[in-house]
Amino acid sequence: MKVYLANMPSKAWILLAIPAVLLAYPVVAVVVPAVVRAVVPEVVRNVLHLI
Repeated sequence: MKVYLANMPSKAWILLAIPAVLLAYPVVAVVVPAVVRAVVPEVVRNVLHLI
């Protein structure tokens, strides 16, 4: 498997990368703000907003 992946043409990498990016972007756009809201207390967010 390693040999196959090492010798894969660049077109195949592009064809694999584009759907991965298209799927990862919405997940990151939803998950990261949710994690920030869960981890960062409201007071800290208000202070950072004022700065």
